[in-house]
Amino acid sequence: MLSKLAFKNALKSIKDYGVYLFTLVLGVGIFYMFNSIYAQKEIITVTEATETAMRALQKILSYLSVFVSVILGLLIVYANNFFIKRRKKEFGIYMTLGMDKGGISIILMLETSIMALMALVVGLILGVFGSQMMSIFTAKLFEADLSSYRFIFSYNAAVKSIIYFGIIFLTVILFNTFSISKLKLIDLIYGGRKNEMPRIKSMKISTAVFVFSLLCLVAAYTIILKNGIIKINLWFLLSIILGILGTVLFFMSLSGFIVLFMQYNKGFYYKNINIFVLRQFSSKINTNFISISVICLLLFLVISIFSSGYSMQSLLSNEIRTSFPYDYSLVDYNYNDDENTGTISDRLPSDIADSKLVANSYEYSIGKMKNGKALYGDYSLDFPKTLFKYEETPLQFISISDYNALRQMKGMSKVVLTEQNYLIIYDREMVRDVAEQFYDKSIELNFAGNTLVPLSPAENFVLSNIEYASITFVVADSFLGKMDVGKKVLNINCVNKEAAREFGVLLDNYNVESDQVRAFIYYSSRQQLYDASVVSKVSISFLAIYLGAVFMITCAAILAIQQLSEVADNIKRYDLLNKLGVEQGMLNHALFVQILSYFLLPLLLAAVHSVIGLIVVNKVIKLFGKIDIGFSLSATAIFILLIYGLYFLLTYIGSKGIVNKR
Repeated sequence: MLSKLAFKNALKSIKDYGVYLFTLVLGVGIFYMFNSIYAQKEIITVTEATETAMRALQKILSYLSVFVSVILGLLIVYANNFFIKRRKKEFGIYMTLGMDKGGISIILMLETSIMALMALVVGLILGVFGSQMMSIFTAKLFEADLSSYRFIFSYNAAVKSIIYFGIIFLTVILFNTFSISKLKLIDLIYGGRKNEMPRIKSMKISTAVFVFSLLCLVAAYTIILKNGIIKINLWFLLSIILGILGTVLFFMSLSGFIVLFMQYNKGFYYKNINIFVLRQFSSKINTNFISISVICLLLFLVISIFSSGYSMQSLLSNEIRTSFPYDYSLVDYNYNDDENTGTISDRLPSDIADSKLVANSYEYSIGKMKNGKALYGDYSLDFPKTLFKYEETPLQFISISDYNALRQMKGMSKVVLTEQNYLIIYDREMVRDVAEQFYDKSIELNFAGNTLVPLSPAENFVLSNIEYASITFVVADSFLGKMDVGKKVLNINCVNKEAAREFGVLLDNYNVESDQVRAFIYYSSRQQLYDASVVSKVSISFLAIYLGAVFMITCAAILAIQQLSEVADNIKRYDLLNKLGVEQGMLNHALFVQILSYFLLPLLLAAVHSVIGLIVVNKVIKLFGKIDIGFSLSATAIFILLIYGLYFLLTYIGSKGIVNKR
């Protein structure tokens, strides 16, 4: 008997609250997709480095999945709590007819089990097919070949999904049992008649609080735009606090402000059933302002994470292709010491120095001033906040001969430089501003009585694989002998990729087997840097998508569940309007406007937050290179509108079904 009743209730719940099952299915599907990443290595051509990167990603996603499961678990418990409140009267009738609390708990347990089984089956099917599409995205991120594609099912991901969601649903069952045991019959019968009191009753106070919330938000925006996000200081923390406070107060006071504002427009206020729509909407905002504030902040995180996360991976992709010009860069310091004389090439063993694996190579020296204005702080320069204590960095120099030789290795033409001029080169966007000031301000450099002026604007040129965020000045060969030369770098290009791998083995063996002072301190290879960048790029992309999707589902689901609950609680008001002669079409339109406004409100404020946030974040990202954030924003907007739109549609259909069934 109980099982039959539970089965009918489960079917009824699916029909009335399809948004709940939709959330469960999405949760299971996304969980499976991201935990099956490692299995996709079977269908993409992977290198040893890619294999290592996928293992690292799998480990990161495993830890993150624990956090995601907690978020989804809290969401499911939250949704379940709404439905228990919605069914208080139903449970009261059961108890009136003689059923004890244990019987009600069994019904809820069976219903939850049926819903869980359906969600797991449908969610896993969605996840399995979704992971096939994910494999294309994974191959693109790893810049790997997908020619050996075939259908993949991850047994480990499926088992993990079943275990994690099994624990979540077990928690829901325990929560239901505890909730039912605490309820009294009088609470069950009359539970749906209890209304929450407004937070702010005075319209004047509500308007004052609303204005104050706007001032808090404007102050937060101003501070973060001025301070940025590089320095985590008191100003940064103040902007966060003001932003959160302004958001909460905005929604707390909005309901009273809207009513007061609309009352001045009497033609609109009293048209059709606008007064009912406005009061219903105002009541919902007033009652749920805390949850709406949290949703708004989460949506802000979703937009920021998606947009900036994808932009960063795009930037890293460009850096992989352009920032590692040589197969190997061997580095040696203090080569003028007695034990460490000569060039790196001279001190390398012949099997490395004369290897047929090498296509071309060149060794250059880096010099620094012995005296005079040797630091950046000695010059009239403006330093961005992102370059922490850059003014204490010494200037570094390279001879024109070395510079031209490196240009030839890259297939570039030679440049001519006199002893009266110098050139400025930089390797990253983040130092471009400082580098350009030397030419823009015609800054003079002095060497032993010689005054040098810049010949041309600063140029982007990467000297080796080891330089990062550095500016180098090119001077005549004669000047380098007057400096302290503390670093030499040997750049090497190999015949092909296979030769580069073999050459790396030679270097590693030399490092291990050499009993004497080695010819170099360390080396940096293109492949090593590529592997590190791929790991960073893939990690950023998947973390952004994973967290963004979970937060998006959480926000939309909470809004949907609240709306369904509110409509169910106010069914008598809709019934009264119908008895007063309001047409069904007008009621449906009122319902549509209420739900749409409720969904759009936190999204619009989150969009405003995101505009400010992305302006600040974009300033930081641009320091590392040029990006097209427009594509990232477009992709983010499509994703949000798709998920948000589906939840809105399901909520409207479910709410209309409740109203039309009265």
